[in-house]
Amino acid sequence: MVPVTDPLRPAARWRGWAAITPGRFYYGGQIGTVGMHAHHAVQLLIGDGFVLRGADGAEHTMTAALIPANTPHAVVQGTADGLLALIDPAHAWPVLDRDHVSSSAGWRVRLEVPAGRDQPTLQALVDHLAGAATPGPRHPALIHATEVIAATLPARIRLAEIARAVHLSESRLSHLFTSELGLPFRPYVLWMRLRAALSSLSEGATLTEAAHTAGFADAAHLTRVVRRMMGQAPSSLAAGVRWLT
Repeated sequence: MVPVTDPLRPAARWRGWAAITPGRFYYGGQIGTVGMHAHHAVQLLIGDGFVLRGADGAEHTMTAALIPANTPHAVVQGTADGLLALIDPAHAWPVLDRDHVSSSAGWRVRLEVPAGRDQPTLQALVDHLAGAATPGPRHPALIHATEVIAATLPARIRLAEIARAVHLSESRLSHLFTSELGLPFRPYVLWMRLRAALSSLSEGATLTEAAHTAGFADAAHLTRVVRRMMGQAPSSLAAGVRWLT
């Protein structure tokens, strides 16, 4: 574990396929470098060998990593053929409900790297991991709240209104989001908007159309959020991505 300060190693851009399903984003193909960022989703990353850097500056080479939501990280060396899944915290399973880990040393998981690099292979792997764990407790009002948020998009979403809809106090609902999903209320709503925008882009919408569909002010606002949460501009990510329906 060696702290480093050097810039990202040169690597080819991301090129591969991408798919959106309820609560999940899948990607397969060439995984390039990405600067330090943090997204409001749990990430599973698989490859023949890639290098991750955490907020502590330490680098680790891995073949499989599980990164908790809201955890700063960078891909300093990608892999020519990898798989990536972003999982909505509301659809995550207990093994993902871990404490915030800032060091990449804690993200390593032991998985047999699958030979296939298609969507069914990745989806089956994620489903297998989910099925291998006993479902954790989820407050019924929290489940209802995530459903109300999804139904309210792209309109403005306020904690007070969602709390009234699920018959809880604002403080109680806010605590449930943090304790059970690992995300405060506002970051969770932002993740839902981003997921809606990505879904819209996958269906052929322009950046402006996707921004409005998800409730962002404009394309520039969406671009800023994507940069902060995924480390790249939407145009950079989309340039080499083939969306699957």
